[in-house]
Amino acid sequence: MEAAEGKRSTGLRERLAALADHPAVLRILFLCAFIEASLFPMPPDFVLVPLVLARPRRALAAATVCIAGSFAGAIAGYVIGATVITGAGDRLIAWAGVGPSFDRVLALYAGNAFTALCAAGFTAIPFSVFTIAAGFRHTVAPLTFLLGALLGRVIRFSLLAAALRAGGPPVRRMVSEHPAAVSLAVMLIAAVIVVLYRIL
Repeated sequence: MEAAEGKRSTGLRERLAALADHPAVLRILFLCAFIEASLFPMPPDFVLVPLVLARPRRALAAATVCIAGSFAGAIAGYVIGATVITGAGDRLIAWAGVGPSFDRVLALYAGNAFTALCAAGFTAIPFSVFTIAAGFRHTVAPLTFLLGALLGRVIRFSLLAAALRAGGPPVRRMVSEHPAAVSLAVMLIAAVIVVLYRIL
């Protein structure tokens, strides 16, 4: 039994290492982050986590690529919202099946757009809905959008990469065995940061 588990663990490490050493891994990471922020859910975590698990020293580079790709995608999402969605209106939103999420995001923006953007990466609503809704009829002012989206992305990806690197083998093993629980923990930490920001 233990031998079989050892073989599976070794096999997983080898697959992670192969992915981390792929020459295009950072380009793939950037593309996933861009798409997730502008078009549809394609969480870059599926590339970021294995990369940092296998090569902890690349955590900063990987987080930076995620932030850059997601921020670029956020700008594209804003433009899509300001042009395509504003022009097509409710019909396109209904066709995409994101009407309820879109309405919730607009309500969040009405409360505090900057805070909503900072916390956007830690909700069940895809980040692309936040970026497109921000551009829709210019719901969020461009400067507020850029600052909020950038800070939110930095918090989102830096926390995850730092936790994976600083935690050492135990944390990396926990992430590989319980990814959902780790994602929840990161979300809770980010929520605390956002609440403290609003209070202070």
